[in-house]
Amino acid sequence: MKAIKINKNLKLLGRFRDEDSTEKFVFDSPRGIIELTWVRNKKGISVFCLPTHHYCNLGCKFCHLTEEHEGIDKKMIPIKAEDLSVALDYVMANYVKDKKILLSFMGVGEPFLNLDLIFKMFDLNKHKKGFVFGYALATMMLSPTGFKKIYQRIKQDDIPIKIHFSLHSPIDKIRHSIIPSSRDTISQCLKQLKKYQIIVKNKKEITNNLSKFHKTTDPVEIHYAIIKDINDSEKDLIKLINIGKEYEIPLKILKFNPTESLERSRQEQNWIKRLKAEYGASFAYYAPPGPNIGSSCGQFTKHYYLGSHSKEQLKEFNKWKLQYEVR
Repeated sequence: MKAIKINKNLKLLGRFRDEDSTEKFVFDSPRGIIELTWVRNKKGISVFCLPTHHYCNLGCKFCHLTEEHEGIDKKMIPIKAEDLSVALDYVMANYVKDKKILLSFMGVGEPFLNLDLIFKMFDLNKHKKGFVFGYALATMMLSPTGFKKIYQRIKQDDIPIKIHFSLHSPIDKIRHSIIPSSRDTISQCLKQLKKYQIIVKNKKEITNNLSKFHKTTDPVEIHYAIIKDINDSEKDLIKLINIGKEYEIPLKILKFNPTESLERSRQEQNWIKRLKAEYGASFAYYAPPGPNIGSSCGQFTKHYYLGSHSKEQLKEFNKWKLQYEVR
């Protein structure tokens, strides 16, 4: 498809649809790429996985951008709410019929490094008639400074944010090797997460909103992708089970999407069985939608971010585009 001009700052570069009906919209702005993933929920909810930055160079080992980032000098630029809102409004106006909209900030970037974007999106949407909005974010860095900002907005507006914490290892040394930009210890992060859980559970307006978008009203959740020979040992499993017993925070195991150097663990089924029986809080397994269009955990349309470095890469991209682009 030819690029569609949305306004003076934004144009739609491509629209892609996976076999499970998940769609991705790729926009270009003067500051960089903006990807929106649209997931049609069977309960009449449209879920949008949204980025917080135009690019990410934090270097998480399981991210598909990381392996091809070497030698590329690109900055991690925060997205402006005005640009993201225009992109979201365009998709909603032209394609979405649902009136319940969950904005889940778990795309490119780290939400705790651009919380102002989430707050501004809340301000822009809270007066839209006929819609009910929910909010969530996936983060690897639960900083006290970030939580202070969130608590201030809760006090002011009861902003309903569900927090998904990317743990991916219960051992500090291993977690830091997987997520090198993480700074706080696992214990520090879990204490922050538990505090948030306790505070929000006493906010009726927030829990009422959470009940409209999620299976439970719990405002926190731990995410863990099991990677072969990285975080799938018996020691890892026991420590994860003990975290559940101590903190009573729900856990979601994410189906890992292999990279060139990392594989999905053969221990996954054993872990699921053990966690169902022994984890000290609610447990679920989740296969993220849209894997073929780069919409799953750690996947993005790399060509738009990194460009083509060889004829082979361009050929691969064009083949993918021909198969999944909506014309």
